[in-house]
Amino acid sequence: MENTTEDKELLLNQWQTCVDMANSVSQRRDNMNNIFITLNLAIMAAVSITWDIKSLFILIAGITICILWMLNIRNYKLLNTAKFNVINSIEEKLPSAPFKDEWQFLKNSKKYMDSTTLERILPITFIILYIAAVIAIIVIKCTSC
Repeated sequence: MENTTEDKELLLNQWQTCVDMANSVSQRRDNMNNIFITLNLAIMAAVSITWDIKSLFILIAGITICILWMLNIRNYKLLNTAKFNVINSIEEKLPSAPFKDEWQFLKNSKKYMDSTTLERILPITFIILYIAAVIAIIVIKCTSC
């Protein structure tokens, strides 16, 4: 009997470690998003100050950074999915499964939108702004020639 109690405690400790690791990944993901947001705002500020042909290089760099940002978002989604799959498999051996229950509730809610979908809106918005700025600069410079 004591062995099963020890096993359950060990399993619960492993579950807690996995949850802590998932929270750590989410914090790193938030920090990564904040860095990319700050970098893109700095690019937009630099372009708005110069607003000439030289800005095209900065805008292309901005588009590249946004693509890297979207790749990072995808990687963090894959990492989180793997972590929560492990958490869910451990929860099957525990008396309750709070993460699995929460996810089922959210999946059934029509108001819930996946965080990754929401995260992707920002880099896409910046890409659209960069492309619009590239077109505006080219049109302005070509009409003044």
